[in-house]
Amino acid sequence: MARARRIQIRDLFEGVNNTTRLIVAGGFLLLLIILLPRVIPGGRFGIPCTGLAHPIPGGNNQSVLAERSAGALSIEITLERSDLGMNDPLIVNATFINNGVGAITLFFVPEESLLRDDQTPGLNFIIRRVADNALMSEPTTVRPPNLVRQQFPTETLYILGPRQRCTERLTFDPVRLSNAGIISGNYTIRAIYRNFYPGILDIQPGATATPIFQNQGVYTIDELRSGEVDFSVGIVPPA
Repeated sequence: MARARRIQIRDLFEGVNNTTRLIVAGGFLLLLIILLPRVIPGGRFGIPCTGLAHPIPGGNNQSVLAERSAGALSIEITLERSDLGMNDPLIVNATFINNGVGAITLFFVPEESLLRDDQTPGLNFIIRRVADNALMSEPTTVRPPNLVRQQFPTETLYILGPRQRCTERLTFDPVRLSNAGIISGNYTIRAIYRNFYPGILDIQPGATATPIFQNQGVYTIDELRSGEVDFSVGIVPPA
């Protein structure tokens, strides 16, 4: 009786031309990119946002595909711990996700993230007390409102590629939590991101070349919200 022949992967492609093989390989690669963040736990965070490349001054690295990226940006947050002691910091992982077909120029200054929402650009957080839905906010005397920029320094801008995500780890120490009125109890936290201006190009006097794009191409959005995440402070049973 003849022994059954073992089928190998290369046998499946016998008689298939190179074009078809490339199409199949490209489809497999695309599927892998889409599924990777869901299969590998660390893949859903991506690289640190401040580790992304800055745009090239002058804006000529922009793409016309970016103009089709309106509504492509989303944001998610997770907490490293949701059951905090009174002297523990609140550590938030803020993940920006580009669901579009073009690269997004993201404005982001982690140090300017506030524990209140004063309608200014950047990343801010809304914290509510579960018991009475009261809003917890850092006072402006401690943390003044952020600047509303119409022109952005290059070091505050980051290129988030299509289908790419990045995560920044933000730590709010117990002093900041106390300043926001957070005491023992249960809370919810939500991230809000805004940017109102695409950025004014800094064209040097006497420049002979005409810029391809009319602005810095910074992603604009009136308000982008994450989902709510629960956490507690000071009600953790002792170890």
